[in-house]
Amino acid sequence: MAVKLQGFLMEKVPSAYAEFLHTQETNPYSLWVLNQAAVQLWVVNLLTDEACEMIQQVLMNLEVINLDSYSDLIVIEKMEVSHLSNQQLLELFSTECDQQTFSIHFLTPTSFKTAGEYAIFPTTRLLFQSLMQKYSRLFPDFNTFDEELLDYISEHSKITSYRLQTSYFTIHQKKIPAFLGRVTIKIKGASTLKAYIKMLLTFGEFSGVGIKTSMGMGGLEIEKRKT
Repeated sequence: MAVKLQGFLMEKVPSAYAEFLHTQETNPYSLWVLNQAAVQLWVVNLLTDEACEMIQQVLMNLEVINLDSYSDLIVIEKMEVSHLSNQQLLELFSTECDQQTFSIHFLTPTSFKTAGEYAIFPTTRLLFQSLMQKYSRLFPDFNTFDEELLDYISEHSKITSYRLQTSYFTIHQKKIPAFLGRVTIKIKGASTLKAYIKMLLTFGEFSGVGIKTSMGMGGLEIEKRKT
């Protein structure tokens, strides 16, 4: 469903912008479809000002969705909009943080590509490398990607528990191996490092992580800390 909705969306945006998106290493939007009880949620995250300008009104004007492969119209019952600015992300980074553990729920099939192969287990290096690269490509004025920093994060973080299952995500009849589930990551180091990790993961709730996030993969959320 997510792949079909991505195709539908690209047909609705200006053709020149759709062609521009096809050339991007990191798309300025992510989307995924979530099943909740008797309804489906189509989540679309617009990650740059330009993406908001070109896509938001297209989405806000939708009342029904007509997909070629579906005989029935998909009716949009409700829309919700939430905002997170880059300034708010940077404030997370500059705020004192004592959080040592982060529990992450991978909502949709997630996979990484490394050395030409699919990686279907979320090491901390793969996770944070993906988020750092996405953030730096989308916000080049705030480029924080650095191999030494990635090495440092990898050395000071570890997965302490996980509950994962293998999954597959189909794109144009090709099945991509992936995973779903939860991991808990523990961070050792200064407050600044923990704040940076919190910023990256918060960004990841909008950007997604890993490959094909504009087609429905890599949706994640940070699970709330128990009090």
